[in-house]
Amino acid sequence: MTTEIIYDDSRYPSPADVTTFIRRVPSNDTLQLLSDFPTDTSDTNRFDWSEITRVNRAAKYRSFDGRIHVSERDSGASSSVPLLPLSTSLPTGELERLQLEFHRNRGGNPDMLITATYNDAEQLTREVQSRLEVAWGDALTDGVMDVPELNTQADFGMPAEHKVIAATAWSDSTNGTPLTGIQAMVDVWTATNGTPPGRMKMSLTDRRSLLRSKEVIDAVHGSTAGHTRVTLTELSELLDGEGLPAIDPTYDTKVNVDGTDVRTIPEHTVVFLPTDLGELGATVYGVSATALELLQSGAVDMGFEDAAGIVGVVLKQGPPFRQHVFVDAVAQPVLHNARKLAVLTVG
Repeated sequence: MTTEIIYDDSRYPSPADVTTFIRRVPSNDTLQLLSDFPTDTSDTNRFDWSEITRVNRAAKYRSFDGRIHVSERDSGASSSVPLLPLSTSLPTGELERLQLEFHRNRGGNPDMLITATYNDAEQLTREVQSRLEVAWGDALTDGVMDVPELNTQADFGMPAEHKVIAATAWSDSTNGTPLTGIQAMVDVWTATNGTPPGRMKMSLTDRRSLLRSKEVIDAVHGSTAGHTRVTLTELSELLDGEGLPAIDPTYDTKVNVDGTDVRTIPEHTVVFLPTDLGELGATVYGVSATALELLQSGAVDMGFEDAAGIVGVVLKQGPPFRQHVFVDAVAQPVLHNARKLAVLTVG
């Protein structure tokens, strides 16, 4: 069986057109992580970064003509992670049906095939985006991105003390101490980074538990007498007054994985993040094998500087002969400063 990319068949968009189209497909509104984190590219299919540990050292007084203190340099560490490929295709369905109709009509209405190609390319692009959202949720849960398809993982080195389990579930409104737990997590983060986190991400269920917590109600109203909950505004003002991070819009995204809807971040998981998510990480795109094939073909006006990123083509495969749309990418989340991530399990 042979497979080749269709370059010059007027019935289908060119690889350059398909690639330009899918790179402009916005991510679904529910894919908050993919939307919120910045993107980066790598032309080596590895992502390298350096971390500098800065220490607030003080100078020392000396006597006139006395010995001058010799300070120490900040320490540094370099790390890298290989980027992994992911791809998807649609070998059957609407495009195949329209191909038959195209030939029955002796080439009439070729726009139908072009439209079907773009529709398939958009669906496949959203599948890639959804897989990246799952990868982001996994990485933010414990600082490790698991890849079950390859039985491997990328460990970004989140400090062990940045992952804590609450002694009492937040859902226990009487005995739970969510405010104390948040304060303790912020103190740990601050000890590591020198500044506190800027935001928290949690589920709607866990935010509701905060609003109904006796500890929170007591902090706002002095006691729970006559009060069963606080308002979201009162909670926000309490957090701000205590120097604690604000709560992001609640996150309850689910993605269909092998026919089952799966939460990308488990419920009862509160994630502490920097205000600027770029300080923590980015979605990094490398150069896929398909992009290299396009470059080498000479049939596509694409320079090497444009190769990194998702690409889409129409393939002809056979025998038996058929055409299908294929979307390919080398991409994954990379946490280049996992010290700016902390996770509190609250249930």
